[in-house]
Amino acid sequence: MSIPVPTPTACWADLDAEDKRTRLLRAAGEVFARDGLDAPMPAIAAAAGAGVGSVYRQFPSKRDLLAALVVERLKDTADGAEDALASIDGPWTALTGLLWTLAERQAADDVLAEAMATVSEHPSVQQALASTLEALEHLLAAARAEGRLRPDATTLDLRLLFAATRAAGQLEPGAWRRMLALGIDALDVTAQALSSSLA
Repeated sequence: MSIPVPTPTACWADLDAEDKRTRLLRAAGEVFARDGLDAPMPAIAAAAGAGVGSVYRQFPSKRDLLAALVVERLKDTADGAEDALASIDGPWTALTGLLWTLAERQAADDVLAEAMATVSEHPSVQQALASTLEALEHLLAAARAEGRLRPDATTLDLRLLFAATRAAGQLEPGAWRRMLALGIDALDVTAQALSSSLA
């Protein structure tokens, strides 16, 4: 997650509203990753160096806090897709690089998947997910036009791929890498062509 971190030594009272929100989101990400989504709001407040009342002034409920955390991470993914689309490496290379980056982040900290399931109906999450999928679709369209991505590939395939890498990592530590490599090969027109020629 690429949320900027306020100066750690800064007193809570000295922070402006945006820095307070940033610090709370960072603290929430760390606490939820460590303790799970059942972690209480006072634990998040303590990690941020804030009072519980300050947390609730920023986020009226834990659901709102989780939704904000998911929105930030979805925005990171959308930004990554837009950066990849602008890459000089070409759409396919940029797409696969993004997939590796996202899968590695997921393997290290899978808060997003669990939180997403919890707050998937939250309006801000639905809006952020739509924007993220749109950004990913633009990248997929460019990779299709380049001739490397199979013509029928969609953003659903990417979501299935991340579900598979998550499951593989739970089955055996580090197995997500193998699953992702197999998934990328399945999306690659040239890999399919090579497989057909060897059959």
